[in-house]
Amino acid sequence: MKHFTTLTEAMEDLRSRGYTHEFGPKKDYLEEKSTGTKLKSEEFNVDEFHRFEGTSDPGDEMTLYALTTADGMKGVFVSAQGTYANEVSPELMAKFHVEDRAHVNTDGAVKPIETHL
Repeated sequence: MKHFTTLTEAMEDLRSRGYTHEFGPKKDYLEEKSTGTKLKSEEFNVDEFHRFEGTSDPGDEMTLYALTTADGMKGVFVSAQGTYANEVSPELMAKFHVEDRAHVNTDGAVKPIETHL
């Protein structure tokens, strides 16, 4: 899988592959933004993720998750570092700890930042 240098580039690629819905977190579920569909953690799977780090500020870290629901809806969830730490249940956030799951494509994990001097 290709490693993306920007969040926008990754989102455009995912959209071209059918990940057209956008999900946002609520206390113990994700909600699809345009339809209001609510998903508990057992109702979706994480297919892949891509992490991005800012060049100078660790607070700029973001993770993009590609999700598929039990009924086949595909979409994305963007999580900024620490943004939802106090707003989302531990059960929901546990769904996004994917490093130890063989079926999740982890090729989008953080790569060293290339500098050109």
